[in-house]
Amino acid sequence: MNTWFALKNPLSTSIYPEKIQLLPANTTPSCCKMIMGNTGVDIEMELIGDDERTVWKSVVSKDEYSKDSHPTPLTLSGIPAEEFLKKHRAELIQGVKNPKPIADVLRSKYMIGEEEYSRITAETTEQERMRELLNAVLPKGPEVMGACLKALSEHERHLVKYLSESRCIIGPSS
Repeated sequence: MNTWFALKNPLSTSIYPEKIQLLPANTTPSCCKMIMGNTGVDIEMELIGDDERTVWKSVVSKDEYSKDSHPTPLTLSGIPAEEFLKKHRAELIQGVKNPKPIADVLRSKYMIGEEEYSRITAETTEQERMRELLNAVLPKGPEVMGACLKALSEHERHLVKYLSESRCIIGPSS
């Protein structure tokens, strides 16, 4: 009690806050948020004190959490979210009118962190915000990219519909 601890996981993409203080059971619980890039693995957790000693260690087997709780990657017109976002990156940067609601959705699902969200919202133009949002989302894997595409489909329905129906070929004209 009254000592600071850090939760460690070798495969996590972020853990917030970096340190917590354990509190008595009759008070508000101490908790951390841990974001994992790959959910198809055992989740190893370790609580380390200020003195660098491990005070608690546990593993949640991948078999213990349901695959049903992890949505299948979203596709649009048969194109996986990653391919859609990469293929239409330039059009999305130029065409999305307001990236903030999309960033809000991703932040509320803990798919982007506070720092990434702050970078997105700090930008001065919608194009810069969308560029920063895509830079945050694309390295995070199919689940996050699928959630991004779903949010785009809800908030920028007409643009996403247009892009999914277009058969644009970018390259030199003949």
